[in-house]
Amino acid sequence: MSEKKKKDPLHPETFFLPPLKMILTFFDKESRQREKKKKDANAENQEKATEKDVEKLIEKLSEKDE
Repeated sequence: MSEKKKKDPLHPETFFLPPLKMILTFFDKESRQREKKKKDANAENQEKATEKDVEKLIEKLSEKDE
């Protein structure tokens, strides 16, 4: 019986693997944040482009009036 106690470790190693869903939601969150940043940047660029277009149209119309 003493031999059996010597062979068994006092604290067996335990491994914790998080559920796959937890890992996937972590990566999904990062990808959603990246996509949101891209959309925000694209929206800003598009607003600037439309502002420039409007300014050009105003200039053309003012030239025609003169």
